[in-house]
Amino acid sequence: MATPHHHGGQYGRLFLEETGWYNEMLLSVVLPGHWWRMLPHLVQSWLRNCIGVYLMYFIIGFLWCFVIYHWKQHDYVPKGLASHPVDGILLAMPHVVAPFLFPTHFRTNIALLFMEAIWTANIHDCIHGKVWPVMGAGYHTIHHTTYRHNYGHYTIWMDSLFGTLQKPEDIFKED
Repeated sequence: MATPHHHGGQYGRLFLEETGWYNEMLLSVVLPGHWWRMLPHLVQSWLRNCIGVYLMYFIIGFLWCFVIYHWKQHDYVPKGLASHPVDGILLAMPHVVAPFLFPTHFRTNIALLFMEAIWTANIHDCIHGKVWPVMGAGYHTIHHTTYRHNYGHYTIWMDSLFGTLQKPEDIFKED
């Protein structure tokens, strides 16, 4: 049985064809002119991913705001937004850089990225599960409203250790 290693040339050609088609499909619609076709394939793919993610981010953000402000009748009003593009780029950097620094199987990398997406949905869904020591949506909402508390990623342990923990229950007691 032949392994993919033996057919690397054919696989590489098919990979470039497919990703080139994705580049053409998005970039020709979004960007004016044909100047982007002169860019190296890697840069075209990066540009496609960057623009695609920003488009999804703005579309989903718009729809989510519509749900929060229209259907839920102002149940949740955020006091701050972390929507700067540099913030999104920095948050994605570990998933882009780590595979080059730490040899990881492709499926493992995709599984980690998938778990990160589920985690991101968990902390932004406005539903505080109150499961200790998990950093839930309540803690993360405080992080986005004060920007001085709840820096932890998955748990509240480091915030407890460094004194930056602000519990949602304490906020509700003040109200």
